[in-house]
Amino acid sequence: MNPMLENIPPELRALPQWVCAGSDKIPVNPRTGQRADPANPATGGTFAEAVQAGMKHVGFILGASDPFAVIDLDNPFERNVRGVKSEIKEGDEDFPEALDTAKRHSKIYEAFQTYAELSQSGKGVHLVMKGAIPAGVRRDKVEIYASQRYIIFTGNVLRNAPVVDCQPLLSNLFNQIGRLVDETGELIEEEPILEDAEVWAMATRATNAEKFISLCNGEWQGLGYPSQSEADYALLSMLAFYTRSNEQARRMFRQTHLANRAKATRNDVYLNRSLRRIRAREAPLVDISGLALVQPDLPGLAEELPDPLALNVPPPPAPEQFGDIPAPLPVQTGNPFGEYTFPPGLVGEVAEYIFSSAIRPVKEIALAASLALCAGIAARSYNVSGTGLNQYIIILARTGRGKEGAATGIDNLVAALRQTIPMADNFIGPAAFASGQALVKVLDSRPCFVSVLGEFGLTLQQICDPQAPGPLVMLRRVLLDIYAKSGFNKVLRSSVYSDSDKNTRIVQAPNVTLLGESTPDTFFNGLDTSHIAEGLIPRFSIIEYKGNRPPPNPNAFQPPADDLVARLGQFVTVAVTTQQNHTVCPVRLEPEAKRELDGLNDEADRRINATGSEVEAELWNRAHLKGLKIAALIAAGCNPHAPTITGDLAKWATGFVRREIGGIMERFASGEVGNGEAKQEAELRRLFRHFQALSPEQRKAYRCPEGLLDRQVVPFQFFNVYSRRLACFKNDRRGAGRSLSETLATMVKAEILEMIPLNQLQTEFKTRSPIYYPGPAW
Repeated sequence: MNPMLENIPPELRALPQWVCAGSDKIPVNPRTGQRADPANPATGGTFAEAVQAGMKHVGFILGASDPFAVIDLDNPFERNVRGVKSEIKEGDEDFPEALDTAKRHSKIYEAFQTYAELSQSGKGVHLVMKGAIPAGVRRDKVEIYASQRYIIFTGNVLRNAPVVDCQPLLSNLFNQIGRLVDETGELIEEEPILEDAEVWAMATRATNAEKFISLCNGEWQGLGYPSQSEADYALLSMLAFYTRSNEQARRMFRQTHLANRAKATRNDVYLNRSLRRIRAREAPLVDISGLALVQPDLPGLAEELPDPLALNVPPPPAPEQFGDIPAPLPVQTGNPFGEYTFPPGLVGEVAEYIFSSAIRPVKEIALAASLALCAGIAARSYNVSGTGLNQYIIILARTGRGKEGAATGIDNLVAALRQTIPMADNFIGPAAFASGQALVKVLDSRPCFVSVLGEFGLTLQQICDPQAPGPLVMLRRVLLDIYAKSGFNKVLRSSVYSDSDKNTRIVQAPNVTLLGESTPDTFFNGLDTSHIAEGLIPRFSIIEYKGNRPPPNPNAFQPPADDLVARLGQFVTVAVTTQQNHTVCPVRLEPEAKRELDGLNDEADRRINATGSEVEAELWNRAHLKGLKIAALIAAGCNPHAPTITGDLAKWATGFVRREIGGIMERFASGEVGNGEAKQEAELRRLFRHFQALSPEQRKAYRCPEGLLDRQVVPFQFFNVYSRRLACFKNDRRGAGRSLSETLATMVKAEILEMIPLNQLQTEFKTRSPIYYPGPAW
């Protein structure tokens, strides 16, 4: 074996991604002797197998699953880096360009302080590092690869350093090099659209006019270019920006003082070499006729938009959704019974009292409070299908909409019960939990209770955050655990810590019910798909009130009726008795109820199997369990001694679950969830649809050129005006302007949007403001 191969870093040699090759450099699988696939590391073998094959070369297949990337500097010039052989001599025609390239390569070599070796030819350099890039790229004899490529290794060490993580530097270099450039293609000659004088005028009025004029005057030394060749390239790029005619660009370049070298004037070879690179990087011209406007089916939308000439107007109203890829099954957003109704039995009676006694009565808030209170009392006393009846509930409503009525109503009912049943207080838990251990310690003495948690939306997001501190991580784990262990025969295991004060004991059938409240903005703006996938939030029933602020209730604070207190007292007595006797009451299902709940389960299976959305799958994953527990809770309130879920109760519960899941799915579908990049992208999609409904006169106000008034485009000015009024941009730490620009750039990279090339905008439509149109990924 070539002893230099032992110099190859051991972390590379340890992976079974090695191939061998002969003089033709065709990779061979050392295990099979068959041709290896450079895009598939599984077609390689071990390092030892590749060496023992006895072929001329050994190589490593870079794969997406390994952490490695390679920069290949291919420049046969002695000033590149020490040890690289020279083939170009001073005095050669290409000497200046080779010298410039060598200087750039030397900077790269010095910047990446990682393992480096000479290539098998002795003329190139391989820099091996840890890092990832979206795809392989090459430019100016620099190539970068992290996957779908194999690299021949020599062990001919140029810099004996460990393989280090160079991700920030690698990303920066990748962004500079950009996409793969074809520098060998033929130039397409086109007739000029503008006269030379028009091109000169446009270039001297541009933002970079000072640099343009200096280059035209041959004054390049103070502009930061390492050589005149780079200055030539810069000036030619500026001219090519304003004209698609290569002949015009060459002619105008030769009219400047920069064209003072024979290579730029004796023939077109030198200039064409640069023009090929310039044209290869240019975006192709857009066929404007292909952007015919498709009017959205949004009746009255244009009339609802604010006056486009008034820049101090509020943001446009959200339109109906359209044009998205339809879900395999339609999302159900409405309860089959219409608006929220109170269920029969004690749960409905408690909800009716909380509603009628609230300062600002809201049915959704009263219903959530009733479900939470009844579950807090009786969740442990009843089992259905092996699980307790505890509930996780969140009330969402804007500020001043009466959310405080939930806690007030519960307090009033408990105060009335306290006079005859003092133990009723045991079913009301703490208003906050500092950690998971603190929650378990409460369960040790009170295994069934409801906690009313104010401003819980932000807390829930913090609990679900991947970077959450230790106490909140433990709280998340406990909340996940006790939701699944509420059945009477299940236990929450003990935990032991180095600090004995934190130790917890075994808890049988823990039944914690949570009633949290928040505003929609606080809850949804901080929510994203990772929070749903984490699993805790899908366990919550999210009940949202979207209406206006209700008028004050003249009957607010009225005490509960005696007969309601008596029935609720019986409910508490059953709960206390079962806890003292260590018994549980099973909830039966009538056949009709079972069919209804099984239907919900079947629907959940269909939706999970049909959807590609992780959010939708997680939300439907617990639909059947939610429906079952809510139906059983209502049944227990109807008959505490022999609870039975009837068909009507099952229909109420399944309708409740469908409405609750549908509401969250509506939020995700409309882009109203989150406050980061996903929300910003969704808002720009929404604004794009708005612009399609504007009249030509309204479009003009946003600098839409005459030739594009009837096209499916949106000018930057429209995005700029309205995005500054949207919270996801206005509150972005980068600032509204920068976050808008970066979001648009990301959408262009993802091919969600495309830009009409700026040179086309200037020459055809006399504007320098960006214009966007839908891309293939729209």
